[in-house]
This record gives sequence, structure tokens and C-alpha cells, in this order.
Amino acid sequence: MSDTYAWTPYDPEKHADLPGPPGLPVPYGLYAALREQVGGDRTARVAELLRPSLELRPDVPEDAPGWTPVGRTGGPAALPEDVDWPEGDRYPMELLAQLDCARLAAAFRAGRSGRPWPLPADGLLLFFHDLFPADPDGESCVVLHVPSGTPERPAPPDPDGLEPLPARPVRARWALSAPSYLDEELREVFADDYLDAMGVSDACREHLGSADIRLLGWCDSHNTTRPDGHRPLLQVEGSAADASWGELVNVSVWITEEDLAAGRFDRVRHGAEVA
Repeated sequence: MSDTYAWTPYDPEKHADLPGPPGLPVPYGLYAALREQVGGDRTARVAELLRPSLELRPDVPEDAPGWTPVGRTGGPAALPEDVDWPEGDRYPMELLAQLDCARLAAAFRAGRSGRPWPLPADGLLLFFHDLFPADPDGESCVVLHVPSGTPERPAPPDPDGLEPLPARPVRARWALSAPSYLDEELREVFADDYLDAMGVSDACREHLGSADIRLLGWCDSHNTTRPDGHRPLLQVEGSAADASWGELVNVSVWITEEDLAAGRFDRVRHGAEVA
């Protein structure tokens, strides 16, 4: 397992030749590389776009430092008695992940970015998606916030006998996330030079890496459908969740900035990448 974040953060005393990024511990190597590539002004604007996130992994040893157990992908769902298992267009939705908000918040604050935790402080977040949506880019997903300790129940039987996503415990750590050259916010910085935007995107990927499962942050896949006016809430690579999705490589749940700030999860949107 590689440690993407084994880097030296920006230090205003040691690195006085570089303008300090606003509030996030940007890797010195990335900041220096961007400054050389696109100059100080644009580097500062790129730094302003970076977002804190949580990288989730299923294969982290229990004694690995810096990783917090936060829940699992797949398995049964903690649903109150008066809440039905979400239904898709033709079948019961699949549970992507069930995550503990308090543990997520602890892992997020461990990054010491100074940014507030933007999701609920307690309870569980359940993420469902429709494997066979009539509109793949539509509202083919559901996010529920339920109390901790809610009894769990298995998924309803699938009409075609498909097995539910297996339960796979995951751990999380704070991770910095950068926009892609496909994201409007980065394109605006380099409106006059698309190649510069691609170069910056590549440099960020080289220094920050990507995550097979990411909560918050930016989209890690260049080929995922991006609902307009939304940002990623959760991204799940099929291989990381031990999923049997055929040509579907990953799925994602998207939310608007306004709904994220208000803690609203009833208008999330679906994203996907097909091989």
C-alpha cells in the first residue's frame, strides 16, 4: 500500500519564496511544481480550489497509523422500522456504503486543515444506488441519515437473484483533493490555455494521487458523468467494493453546495463511469 500523503507540507518560514496557500497543508512539492509550471498568481488560484476529503480503503491493517475505522461498503442496512429499503426503477437499490458520522468527523479533523466538518456530527449515513436506472444521469441514488444503533436488516431478495454488495469494512484518513481539467472551476483559471489546465491536473494527480473510495473532495475520474451544479459526495470504485457491476467501473453520489451546507440529502444525483 503506497502512502500518497508522505509529503512535506508548506511551511511559511522554510518556504518563504512561495506564496502561502489559503488554509490547507498543500504539499511543498506540488506547490513548487505548480509555481514553476504556471507562475505564482495561477498557483495561488489553484490552491484556493483544493478541497479536503476523506480517502477510504478496505485493505488497511488494523494497526496502520492515521487510519480510522468508519464503517463499510455493502452489507445490511441500518434502517428504522418505518423506513422502507429504497427502490430503484425495477429492483431494490444496492447499498453502496454505511458510514459512521462521528468516526468520519474524527478522521477529517485529524487532517488539521482548519476546515469545519461539513456533514452530520453523529448518526449513520447510508448511500444507495440503482444498478439498472432508466436515466443513468438522474436521481438514481438515495442518501439517508439515521440514528446510530438502528437495527440492521438485509437487502430484499433481488428478482433476478443478484447477490447484494458484500460487507467490506473500510478505514479513512484525511486527504487533499484537486479538480480535474474537466471541472469548470479549474477551466476558468486557465480559460486561455487548455493545455495548462491539463498539465496542472496531471501535476495534482502525480503529487496527491487518487482514491478508489472518496468522501467529499473532487471527482477522481475523468470519465465520470458530472451532474451540472453538483460536487461529489461519495465515489466508489467497483473493484474496491468487491462489486460485480459488469461494465460499470465506478459510481458516485453528487450534491449541490447549498444542500451540503444545509445537510439536505433528498436531492442527490447519480454519476457513473462505464468502461
